[in-house]
Amino acid sequence: MNSVLVYHSISSPGEAMPGDIDISREAFARQLDWLACWRSVVPLIETLNPNNGRNAVALTFDDGFRDNLTVVAPMLEKYSMPATVFITPGFIGNESYLSREEVRELSRHPLITIGAHGLWHRHFNHLPADEARRELVEARRVLEEITDKKIDLMAWPYGECDLRLERLAAECGYHASWSVWKGNNGMHSRWRVPLGRRDNMARFILKVSGVYAMTEARRHRFMDRRKKTATVSETPGGFDSTAMDVNLR
Repeated sequence: MNSVLVYHSISSPGEAMPGDIDISREAFARQLDWLACWRSVVPLIETLNPNNGRNAVALTFDDGFRDNLTVVAPMLEKYSMPATVFITPGFIGNESYLSREEVRELSRHPLITIGAHGLWHRHFNHLPADEARRELVEARRVLEEITDKKIDLMAWPYGECDLRLERLAAECGYHASWSVWKGNNGMHSRWRVPLGRRDNMARFILKVSGVYAMTEARRHRFMDRRKKTATVSETPGGFDSTAMDVNLR
Protein backbone atom coordinates (compact mmCIF):
# COMPACT_ATOMS: atom_id res chain seq x y z
CA MET A 1 0.00 0.00 0.00
CA ASN A 2 1.35 3.42 -0.98
CA SER A 3 1.30 6.02 1.78
CA VAL A 4 1.19 9.76 1.16
CA LEU A 5 2.26 11.68 4.26
CA VAL A 6 1.07 15.20 5.11
CA TYR A 7 3.38 17.60 6.93
CA HIS A 8 3.07 21.31 7.51
CA SER A 9 5.79 23.03 9.54
CA ILE A 10 9.07 21.50 10.72
CA SER A 11 9.67 23.75 13.70
CA SER A 12 9.55 23.92 17.48
CA PRO A 13 7.31 26.86 18.49
CA GLY A 14 6.86 27.64 22.15
CA GLU A 15 3.19 26.73 21.88
CA ALA A 16 1.71 24.11 19.60
CA MET A 17 0.41 25.40 16.29
CA PRO A 18 -3.36 25.04 15.70
CA GLY A 19 -4.10 21.41 15.05
CA ASP A 20 -0.70 20.37 16.44
CA ILE A 21 0.65 20.49 12.88
CA ASP A 22 4.24 21.35 13.86
CA ILE A 23 6.97 18.69 14.11
CA SER A 24 10.40 19.33 15.53
CA ARG A 25 13.50 19.08 13.38
CA GLU A 26 14.74 16.22 15.58
CA ALA A 27 11.53 14.22 15.24
CA PHE A 28 11.45 14.78 11.49
CA ALA A 29 15.08 13.61 11.20
CA ARG A 30 14.20 10.37 13.01
CA GLN A 31 11.31 9.84 10.62
CA LEU A 32 13.51 10.38 7.57
CA ASP A 33 16.08 7.97 8.98
CA TRP A 34 13.39 5.30 9.34
CA LEU A 35 12.01 5.93 5.84
CA ALA A 36 15.50 5.68 4.36
CA CYS A 37 15.89 2.22 5.90
CA TRP A 38 12.43 0.74 5.39
CA ARG A 39 10.62 2.53 2.58
CA SER A 40 11.13 3.87 -0.92
CA VAL A 41 10.31 7.59 -1.00
CA VAL A 42 9.03 8.49 -4.46
CA PRO A 43 7.69 11.61 -6.19
CA LEU A 44 4.03 12.15 -5.37
CA ILE A 45 2.91 11.65 -8.97
CA GLU A 46 4.27 8.09 -8.87
CA THR A 47 1.78 7.08 -6.19
CA LEU A 48 -0.96 7.40 -8.82
CA ASN A 49 0.46 4.28 -10.46
CA PRO A 50 -1.41 1.27 -9.03
CA ASN A 51 1.54 -0.95 -9.89
CA ASN A 52 3.92 0.97 -7.67
CA GLY A 53 5.56 -1.03 -4.91
CA ARG A 54 3.65 -1.49 -1.65
CA ASN A 55 6.49 0.14 0.28
CA ALA A 56 6.37 3.39 -1.68
CA VAL A 57 5.89 6.60 0.33
CA ALA A 58 5.46 10.19 -0.85
CA LEU A 59 6.09 13.30 1.26
CA THR A 60 3.85 16.37 1.02
CA PHE A 61 3.88 19.71 2.87
CA ASP A 62 0.82 21.95 3.04
CA ASP A 63 0.38 25.75 3.24
CA GLY A 64 3.87 26.96 2.27
CA PHE A 65 5.77 27.60 5.50
CA ARG A 66 9.21 29.19 5.17
CA ASP A 67 10.84 26.27 6.97
CA ASN A 68 9.94 24.08 3.98
CA LEU A 69 12.80 25.89 2.24
CA THR A 70 15.19 26.60 5.10
CA VAL A 71 14.82 23.35 7.08
CA VAL A 72 13.04 20.69 5.02
CA ALA A 73 14.88 21.03 1.70
CA PRO A 74 18.38 20.63 3.21
CA MET A 75 17.22 17.62 5.23
CA LEU A 76 15.72 15.96 2.15
CA GLU A 77 18.98 16.49 0.29
CA LYS A 78 20.76 14.22 2.76
CA TYR A 79 18.69 11.27 1.53
CA SER A 80 17.83 12.51 -1.98
CA MET A 81 14.14 12.27 -1.05
CA PRO A 82 11.61 14.12 -3.23
CA ALA A 83 8.65 16.05 -1.84
CA THR A 84 5.68 18.10 -3.01
CA VAL A 85 4.91 21.45 -1.38
CA PHE A 86 1.30 22.60 -1.70
CA ILE A 87 1.30 26.39 -1.41
CA THR A 88 -1.56 28.75 -0.58
CA PRO A 89 -0.78 31.91 -2.62
CA GLY A 90 -2.75 34.11 -0.22
CA PHE A 91 -0.25 33.27 2.53
CA ILE A 92 2.82 34.24 0.49
CA GLY A 93 4.82 36.98 2.18
CA ASN A 94 3.11 36.60 5.56
CA GLU A 95 5.11 35.95 8.71
CA SER A 96 6.48 32.38 8.83
CA TYR A 97 5.45 31.76 5.22
CA LEU A 98 7.46 31.75 2.00
CA SER A 99 7.96 35.00 0.11
CA ARG A 100 7.53 35.17 -3.66
CA GLU A 101 11.29 34.96 -4.10
CA GLU A 102 11.50 31.96 -1.77
CA VAL A 103 8.66 30.19 -3.62
CA ARG A 104 10.59 30.72 -6.85
CA GLU A 105 13.78 29.41 -5.25
CA LEU A 106 12.04 26.35 -3.83
CA SER A 107 10.41 25.57 -7.18
CA ARG A 108 13.87 25.33 -8.74
CA HIS A 109 15.05 22.72 -6.24
CA PRO A 110 15.51 19.39 -8.05
CA LEU A 111 13.76 17.43 -5.27
CA ILE A 112 10.74 19.73 -4.92
CA THR A 113 7.49 19.88 -6.85
CA ILE A 114 5.13 22.79 -6.25
CA GLY A 115 1.38 22.29 -6.07
CA ALA A 116 -1.59 24.52 -5.23
CA HIS A 117 -3.53 24.58 -1.96
CA GLY A 118 -6.39 26.95 -2.74
CA LEU A 119 -5.97 30.69 -3.17
CA TRP A 120 -6.93 31.67 0.40
CA HIS A 121 -7.15 28.27 2.18
CA ARG A 122 -10.93 28.41 2.43
CA HIS A 123 -13.42 25.65 3.24
CA PHE A 124 -14.24 24.57 -0.31
CA ASN A 125 -17.29 22.56 0.81
CA HIS A 126 -18.88 25.83 1.93
CA LEU A 127 -18.20 27.75 -1.29
CA PRO A 128 -20.64 28.24 -4.18
CA ALA A 129 -19.40 26.91 -7.50
CA ASP A 130 -18.23 30.26 -8.89
CA GLU A 131 -16.11 31.06 -5.82
CA ALA A 132 -14.66 27.56 -5.69
CA ARG A 133 -13.71 27.82 -9.36
CA ARG A 134 -12.03 31.18 -8.79
CA GLU A 135 -10.01 29.74 -5.88
CA LEU A 136 -8.81 26.86 -8.03
CA VAL A 137 -8.03 28.88 -11.15
CA GLU A 138 -6.36 31.82 -9.41
CA ALA A 139 -4.18 29.60 -7.20
CA ARG A 140 -2.75 27.99 -10.35
CA ARG A 141 -2.35 31.29 -12.13
CA VAL A 142 -0.44 32.99 -9.29
CA LEU A 143 1.88 30.04 -8.69
CA GLU A 144 2.60 29.59 -12.38
CA GLU A 145 3.39 33.30 -12.65
CA ILE A 146 5.84 33.08 -9.74
CA THR A 147 7.53 29.80 -10.67
CA ASP A 148 7.25 29.93 -14.46
CA LYS A 149 6.25 26.25 -14.26
CA LYS A 150 3.04 24.33 -14.90
CA ILE A 151 1.05 23.76 -11.71
CA ASP A 152 -1.35 20.84 -12.06
CA LEU A 153 -1.32 19.14 -8.64
CA MET A 154 -3.51 20.32 -5.79
CA ALA A 155 -4.33 19.54 -2.16
CA TRP A 156 -7.71 20.49 -0.72
CA PRO A 157 -7.49 22.88 2.26
CA TYR A 158 -8.69 21.13 5.43
CA GLY A 159 -8.78 17.94 3.35
CA GLU A 160 -12.33 18.85 2.28
CA CYS A 161 -13.82 17.77 -1.03
CA ASP A 162 -16.88 16.15 -2.54
CA LEU A 163 -17.91 14.86 -5.96
CA ARG A 164 -18.86 18.36 -7.16
CA LEU A 165 -15.44 19.72 -6.22
CA GLU A 166 -13.59 16.75 -7.67
CA ARG A 167 -15.23 17.39 -11.05
CA LEU A 168 -14.49 21.09 -10.75
CA ALA A 169 -10.79 20.48 -10.06
CA ALA A 170 -10.54 18.48 -13.29
CA GLU A 171 -12.37 21.23 -15.21
CA CYS A 172 -9.88 23.78 -13.85
CA GLY A 173 -6.93 21.92 -15.31
CA TYR A 174 -5.60 19.94 -12.36
CA HIS A 175 -4.18 16.52 -13.15
CA ALA A 176 -4.74 15.13 -9.65
CA SER A 177 -5.80 16.35 -6.20
CA TRP A 178 -5.31 15.08 -2.66
CA SER A 179 -7.57 15.26 0.39
CA VAL A 180 -6.86 13.59 3.74
CA TRP A 181 -9.60 11.04 4.29
CA LYS A 182 -12.56 12.56 2.43
CA GLY A 183 -13.70 11.65 -1.06
CA ASN A 184 -13.51 8.26 -2.77
CA ASN A 185 -9.73 8.13 -3.28
CA GLY A 186 -10.20 8.90 -6.97
CA MET A 187 -7.98 11.14 -9.07
CA HIS A 188 -9.19 14.28 -7.29
CA SER A 189 -9.60 12.99 -3.74
CA ARG A 190 -6.49 10.90 -3.14
CA TRP A 191 -6.13 10.01 0.53
CA ARG A 192 -3.19 11.12 2.67
CA VAL A 193 -1.94 10.45 6.19
CA PRO A 194 -1.67 13.52 8.48
CA LEU A 195 1.28 13.88 10.83
CA GLY A 196 1.92 16.26 13.72
CA ARG A 197 3.72 16.82 17.00
CA ARG A 198 1.72 14.12 18.80
CA ASP A 199 3.02 11.39 16.50
CA ASN A 200 5.86 9.58 18.27
CA MET A 201 7.93 7.02 16.34
CA ALA A 202 5.62 4.11 17.13
CA ARG A 203 2.60 6.03 15.92
CA PHE A 204 4.52 7.27 12.87
CA ILE A 205 5.45 3.72 11.86
CA LEU A 206 1.86 2.55 12.28
CA LYS A 207 0.61 5.40 10.11
CA VAL A 208 3.18 4.80 7.38
CA SER A 209 2.38 1.08 7.44
CA GLY A 210 -1.26 1.72 6.51
CA VAL A 211 -2.89 1.36 9.91
CA TYR A 212 -4.26 4.92 9.74
CA ALA A 213 -5.95 4.19 6.39
CA MET A 214 -7.50 1.01 7.77
CA THR A 215 -8.64 2.40 11.12
CA GLU A 216 -8.73 6.12 11.88
CA ALA A 217 -9.45 7.28 8.32
CA ARG A 218 -12.09 4.58 7.89
CA ARG A 219 -13.75 5.72 11.12
CA HIS A 220 -13.80 9.32 9.89
CA ARG A 221 -15.40 8.28 6.60
CA PHE A 222 -17.97 6.13 8.41
CA MET A 223 -18.94 9.02 10.72
CA ASP A 224 -19.14 11.37 7.75
CA ARG A 225 -21.53 9.00 5.95
CA ARG A 226 -23.67 8.68 9.08
CA LYS A 227 -23.89 12.45 9.35
CA LYS A 228 -24.99 12.76 5.73
CA THR A 229 -27.55 9.97 6.18
CA ALA A 230 -28.98 11.69 9.23
CA THR A 231 -29.28 14.95 7.30
CA VAL A 232 -31.17 13.23 4.48
CA SER A 233 -33.52 11.48 6.89
CA GLU A 234 -34.42 14.81 8.47
CA THR A 235 -35.43 16.22 5.07
CA PRO A 236 -39.21 15.81 4.44
CA GLY A 237 -39.85 12.56 2.57
CA GLY A 238 -36.17 11.61 2.81
CA PHE A 239 -35.46 13.78 -0.24
CA ASP A 240 -31.78 14.57 -0.61
CA SER A 241 -31.80 18.28 -1.44
CA THR A 242 -28.00 18.37 -1.18
CA ALA A 243 -27.65 15.81 -3.97
CA MET A 244 -30.13 17.80 -6.06
CA ASP A 245 -28.03 20.92 -5.56
CA VAL A 246 -24.86 19.11 -6.68
CA ASN A 247 -26.55 17.84 -9.83
CA LEU A 248 -27.85 21.27 -10.74
CA ARG A 249 -24.38 22.75 -10.49
